[in-house]
Amino acid sequence: MGTSINYLGSPNWGPAKSETTRVGGQGHVTPQKAASIVKSFVDQMQQASQLGFGTPLSSQRDGFGVVSRDGKDRHRGGVRGTRRPDGSARTVARRIGGFLGDVHAKGFRNVLSELGFTDITNKSPDEIAFALADFFGGPASLIEQTALRGALMELVLEWSEGVQEIEGLIESVTNAAENIEDTLYTFFGHYIFEVFKTVGYQGVLATHGFEKAESMVDQIRDFINAKIAGVKAERELSSVNWNSIDGAAIVDGIVTDTIAIFG
Repeated sequence: MGTSINYLGSPNWGPAKSETTRVGGQGHVTPQKAASIVKSFVDQMQQASQLGFGTPLSSQRDGFGVVSRDGKDRHRGGVRGTRRPDGSARTVARRIGGFLGDVHAKGFRNVLSELGFTDITNKSPDEIAFALADFFGGPASLIEQTALRGALMELVLEWSEGVQEIEGLIESVTNAAENIEDTLYTFFGHYIFEVFKTVGYQGVLATHGFEKAESMVDQIRDFINAKIAGVKAERELSSVNWNSIDGAAIVDGIVTDTIAIFG
């Protein structure tokens, strides 16, 4: 389910791990305890060089130079123009936003074709969802990228859940493209949960056993999902140029808001 490692260059995860292990032995996790645990993890994620939120995009140089305000030197939406090797949570969120913006403008099948997925006739919705997760996240070769991939898999499998035919997946992704802001909040909620599992799970498992570890994971997941579900996403973001400084500011703002939700 998860791993527990002392990460080189990471902040002090010790208090968050200790609280998780202690509360995990108590069975029921009250909303107050869940809030305290998740806040501890989110606080550390703001400082972490690994398993963190990453450097604000609006202050970064990417593979194309300084991010421009109008993004004229890049493809609209960010599907093809985003620097692939960068695996930070913010960059993955920008890639999701760019993809969904293009889906809104061009249609799901056309965007898949641009990405090289030209023959999807014999593909299941889950297979296409897995391919999208690979595109958004890149290779999961590092521990933080593994947590990011876990968050991506949760997101894309929600799109394909209960779907048997391609048309059903198209409808799900198109609906997500109608509310990109909500989708990005959901992604960051999944990411916080994956970091919690990665850092905190093994301590509960080793001390209290599988049943209590799984119970705690379920309760923390429910707490995070409920908090994210309470966010009122009000902005229509389908026309954003995600590779511009404006797109960077939107992602950074969603990260800041997500931190505040659990702060």
